[in-house]
Amino acid sequence: MVTPRLLGVTERMEQLGLETSELRLALETLARVNRRFGATRLVLRHLAALCDGSPTAVSILDVGTGYADIPRAVARWARRRGRPVRITAMDRHAGTLALAGPACADYPEIRVRQGDALSLPFPAQSFNVVLASQILHHMEGADAVQLLRELARVATQAVLVHDLRRGAWPQLVTWAVLRLVSRSSVIRHDGPMSIRRGYVPAELLDLAREAGWRSPRLTRHAFFRLALLEVAP
Repeated sequence: MVTPRLLGVTERMEQLGLETSELRLALETLARVNRRFGATRLVLRHLAALCDGSPTAVSILDVGTGYADIPRAVARWARRRGRPVRITAMDRHAGTLALAGPACADYPEIRVRQGDALSLPFPAQSFNVVLASQILHHMEGADAVQLLRELARVATQAVLVHDLRRGAWPQLVTWAVLRLVSRSSVIRHDGPMSIRRGYVPAELLDLAREAGWRSPRLTRHAFFRLALLEVAP
C-alpha cells in the first residue's frame, strides 16, 4: 500500500524569518547530509554520463540551489577533469542566497542568482543541463507539472530532477538517522516531512509526461533517492 502524500504543509526551511544562525546551521547540515547520503554522488554520476566527451564548456543551471553545495561539488568535479563549466545557482529566497554567495566566493565558475522556479528568468534553451535537487516535493497541484515544464524549456541537452521517495520505511529511517547526525532542529523537523511530501516512481513519471517530457527515465538510488532524467535525442 502506497503511503498518501502529505499536502498543505510548510517546512521550516520554506518559512521566512529564520534567524541567520539557524538558517546557516540548517544549510550546512543539509550540505553534509547531501555528501554523506548520496545526493551529491547521484548528481555527479549522472553528469559524468551526460558531459564526459563533450569538447566544449558545459553550462549548468541548478534550480532551488539552497546553499549551492551541489554546484560547488560540480565545480570541483569539473576542475579535476579539466572540464570548463559555467554554473548558475538559483534560489528564490534572498536569505539563503545571502549565505550561498559567500560560500561560492572561491568558485568563479558559479554565478548565484535569485529567481522563481515556476517562471525561470531565462530564455528557452539557455543551458546545456538543468538540475533540480529536492525541490519537486515542495510543489503541489499544477505547480509540480509547471516546474518540470520550465526546467525542460531552458535545457538543450538534459534535465535531471532528484528527489526523495515517499514511504513509511524511508520516513522512519530518515527520522532516526537525522537524530544521530544532525544538530539542526530545522533539518530534524523537515527531513521526515520531506519524505512524506515526496513521490513514488510512477507519480514522477506521470508528472514528467504531463509536463511534455518525451522520454523520461527514472532510476533508484541509495537512501531512498529517485532521479528523473530527460535527455534530448
